[in-house]
Amino acid sequence: MRRLLPTIAVLGVGLLLLLWGLARLEGIIVEERHETKARLIQARQTLAQYARRALLGELASALRDAEPDMARAAEDPLIPAQNLLLVDRALQVLPRHFAFKLGDDSPGRELYLALRTGDDEELEAALDLDPDAPWAQRLALQQSARSALRAGDDDGVRRAVRDILDHRARWVLPSTNDIPATLALLDDLLEYATPHEQLLSQLLRDGMGRPPAVRREGLQRQLLSHRDRFTEADFRFLATRVQMLSERAGIPSADFEAEAIAEAKRRIVMPAGPGAPALLDAGRWYVESRQPTRTIGLAVSLSAYLDAVQQEMRDRGLLAESDGIALPSLGPMIALSDLEVVVTAPRLDEATEAADHRFSLKTTFVALTAGLALIIAMLAIVLQRRSARFVELKSDFVAAVSHELRTPLASIRLMAETLERRTQGIARVKDYPTRIVREADELAFLVENILSFNRLDKGRWTPRRTDVDISEVLDEIVENLPSYGFSDVELHTDGIDGLTLSADRELLKLMLRNLIKNACTYNERKPIVLRIAAKRDGRGVTMTVADNGVGIEPELYGRVFDDFERGAGVRARGSGLGLSICRKSVEAHGGRITIATSGPEGTTFEIRFPATMVLADVSQPS
Repeated sequence: MRRLLPTIAVLGVGLLLLLWGLARLEGIIVEERHETKARLIQARQTLAQYARRALLGELASALRDAEPDMARAAEDPLIPAQNLLLVDRALQVLPRHFAFKLGDDSPGRELYLALRTGDDEELEAALDLDPDAPWAQRLALQQSARSALRAGDDDGVRRAVRDILDHRARWVLPSTNDIPATLALLDDLLEYATPHEQLLSQLLRDGMGRPPAVRREGLQRQLLSHRDRFTEADFRFLATRVQMLSERAGIPSADFEAEAIAEAKRRIVMPAGPGAPALLDAGRWYVESRQPTRTIGLAVSLSAYLDAVQQEMRDRGLLAESDGIALPSLGPMIALSDLEVVVTAPRLDEATEAADHRFSLKTTFVALTAGLALIIAMLAIVLQRRSARFVELKSDFVAAVSHELRTPLASIRLMAETLERRTQGIARVKDYPTRIVREADELAFLVENILSFNRLDKGRWTPRRTDVDISEVLDEIVENLPSYGFSDVELHTDGIDGLTLSADRELLKLMLRNLIKNACTYNERKPIVLRIAAKRDGRGVTMTVADNGVGIEPELYGRVFDDFERGAGVRARGSGLGLSICRKSVEAHGGRITIATSGPEGTTFEIRFPATMVLADVSQPS
């Protein structure tokens, strides 16, 4: 672990610096995204503010243009005022709001008919007149005019009409009396005489006198101005009579007819007190306060104004063809200072999505970079650890090989010196030659393993395939076991006799000898039992080598075939290359070796050779 501390320290400092730089980079990316989105939002807000100002300018300009018509309509009931709004001292002047007098009576109609058909006694009895009242005087004058008309007295008619006009100028009679009486007079004039056109125009439409003199309205304006003093039946009858007289006298009456049949407009709910310009009735009216007690307005079509503003902005290059402006849902009243114009701009939406996409890509890149740096640091530590482990294994290997070589060499030297000093006739040294041979064989096996491992590991051993009888190889290996000190060995085979493989004989022998020697070395039972079996199928040949040794720990299953790995057990010695050589030998032939089972009762290795190696059928035991 101490060897890794410098590497870990350097990697840690470098990784911290890298992560700090990535964090700063991510901060820059986040700030860039915020700035981009802020610019897009500002652009949208600027467009909305421009559209709002343009819309308010259009509304204010339209209201200014309508003010002269509004002033005239407030004075003249013949001027249409359906789209104009004027509220003065909480009274709605425009659009004209009225309500007919309740009831089904028609006193105006009855008065008109009485003046046209009744005699003096009947009229006075019907109306219960006071002779000194202005209305009684008016009736007396109209009776004089009526009598002169019937008598054909033109001078009397002129005097009577002049007296009536003077009386109308001096006395303001109730319109419920004045209008029916004037209608009856005009009917009599048109029936019995030919009145002057100017007089008819003044009485029916233009009115009498000029400001600042006293002015009396013509019947058309007078009836429209005082319609709420009549029942609906009375008003319809009198309006019809005025229309007929106007047409008969050739007086313009189309505007009177239109206003007479127009329905009363409902009251417009106004804001309490003076205020800023506003939209009323879900945007149907635009209103402004001119004075604390006076409000004017105009019926508007917001969609038309929005279309005009939108086209203007497109002409100026502020909006693309796919862009547009709209208003949110409006309530009963909204001040224009609170009005928001919504700008729909797909190009800005696409730019926002592109900014988010770029942010995601950059953030992903930063995260991947940080992850890659962590992985590289971990790999560096792992590689350093493996390197240290490899150095450690090499040191162990050198120590083990040195020890293994020193022991047999020391024995050989000791035996040789002893033989040199003593004679052959001494009985105590009769087994020395055998022991010298055994130790020499052990040393030769170790050296051969090391050399074979080096050749296989470096890829310098290319298999030379020949026909190999597996039973002969096994017999040769078992025959040499006593030379390694393993004399009490039982070998049982199944399916081996007659099995011939196309393989490198030395590699197969090296593999089987290492497996069998390991089975004997890591074993404490007597006798040592080996079971070697072979079975052929469509995919090749499977050989199993089973022993009754101490077994292999489960945590070592994945490592026992690695270089320099040694297991614990009885007489645990050697270089740790045996099973590694077995794996490399089998793989050189295209096969595979694994641990099938292992436990206290022994270990079973499974070797799989491909079908291309099989030259003869596997014989069955007799």
